[in-house]
Amino acid sequence: MLSHVLDEHAELRLLQLHHAEALFTLTDANRKHLRRWLGWVDDTTSPYDTLDFIRGALEGFARGEQLPLTVWYRKKLAGTLTLFDIKPRHRTAEIGYWLGTAFEGRGLITRGVEALINHAFFEMGLNRLKIRASTQNHKSRAIPERLGFTLEGILRQEIWVGDRPQDLALYALLKQDWPMQKPRSKRGRS
Repeated sequence: MLSHVLDEHAELRLLQLHHAEALFTLTDANRKHLRRWLGWVDDTTSPYDTLDFIRGALEGFARGEQLPLTVWYRKKLAGTLTLFDIKPRHRTAEIGYWLGTAFEGRGLITRGVEALINHAFFEMGLNRLKIRASTQNHKSRAIPERLGFTLEGILRQEIWVGDRPQDLALYALLKQDWPMQKPRSKRGRS
């Protein structure tokens, strides 16, 4: 999945080096909102930090360990959606995402995750996908709940964000439980 059209206004694209400036600008504009949930935000202080992140993500992509995507809405960078910690031998991976606040409430992440699930299960041959979200981040938790993931438990004080620990809700979806047992359509390029 190098790109995937979600609708006439939205698409997923592979993260690229030339996205560094736009991604840093989006991160910086949403810093206050994102820092509540994502510990890496305070470590991202310049476009060079974002460029280093992208280089690492693309190295992981080349090794088959992750699929780093960007979310676009009306030709503007809206956020990221990543399949990471890919373990082909065990047929598992984890999904992570974030959006700028101006792009929330449009179903971008829900539709993007749905497309990524279909790609992971039907193109990559994976069997189990996970999503972890802060127990207090109700918008983020709504995504796996809406898509039929099972809440498997609460990981107590799993991460530190700022100066405090956060509990994470762990959701998982098995291929056999995915209600779309076949890809809906082949919109866009995979």
